[in-house]
Amino acid sequence: MRRTWITRVLLVAGSVLFAALIWRVGPEPIAREMDRVGWLVPVVFVPHILVALGEAAGWWYAFPAKTRPPPFRVICGFTVAAKAIQLVTPSIAQVGELTRVHLLRSTRIGTDVAIASVIAAKITIMLGEAAFMAVGLAVASGIVAIERSMALTVGLGILVMLVVIATLLIWQRKGIFSPIIWMTRQLNLFTEFFERHKEVLSSTETLLQSYFKNTSQFGKSSSANFLGWLAGAVEAWVFLTLLAVQNDIWTALVIQAWLVIVVRLTAFVPGSLGTQEAGAVMIFALLGLPSEGAMAFALLRRVRQLGWIAAGLTLLARTPGLSSAGQRG
Repeated sequence: MRRTWITRVLLVAGSVLFAALIWRVGPEPIAREMDRVGWLVPVVFVPHILVALGEAAGWWYAFPAKTRPPPFRVICGFTVAAKAIQLVTPSIAQVGELTRVHLLRSTRIGTDVAIASVIAAKITIMLGEAAFMAVGLAVASGIVAIERSMALTVGLGILVMLVVIATLLIWQRKGIFSPIIWMTRQLNLFTEFFERHKEVLSSTETLLQSYFKNTSQFGKSSSANFLGWLAGAVEAWVFLTLLAVQNDIWTALVIQAWLVIVVRLTAFVPGSLGTQEAGAVMIFALLGLPSEGAMAFALLRRVRQLGWIAAGLTLLARTPGLSSAGQRG
């Protein structure tokens, strides 16, 4: 109940911030910027295909070598569906990962394989994201003067992400679930749950340890996710071109990288409503770009987001086995 109220308060606060930005920048200037897109609005949805393909490939290469993943087209559909659930659910990213496991189980993939692939993919996504943010920071330093404190803060954030990734990689060598099971026994907490699923968790550990020994698969997954993040910069470049704000891929890369940082820092706000738009205005100001262009850019991102959410929920509804599984549950 407390979380529900906090979520509602954050949603209201985000909505107020969003409305305040519209009022401050001015509806008319924003409308003029949006009007430049005109009949090319459908183009807004196209670049994200590259992003989805990169993330799907990263997940596909995250399956243990001795297991057979679903066809790539199926993984693509599951990726879009899970992202849609993640975006409409104020739970940062946990529900998205659980949805991936559930979707894999609907194709009769073993629970251990499903969990192992999702955990491995999460690690490689984080690695690709950290690399992308580092590239964005490096490019930004050559385009615009960044305050030293801000650069140090972002650099520290990237370092923390790398430490977390390194910790997870070291942890999985020892076994991810074994220490948790041991601790629950000592504290007598959730003992029944972990004992009931001990075999699945043990098998998942074995699969993960086997996967991370395969540097080829790990490298392919990390590279695919990095390319997916880079594809986000291509999308930003397309948006800027449609709005006739700026036609520079390096500027687009900086905007996308810093927006990723803003979204990560404000993940507790449902849909990053308001905070994402405020971040866009701030980044555009640093680059000497107009605030109305920033709001139009942010609104195009929202339009694309809504379209892909609709596509994801449609794919989810059409996934074989989910309806019957829901009835059994």
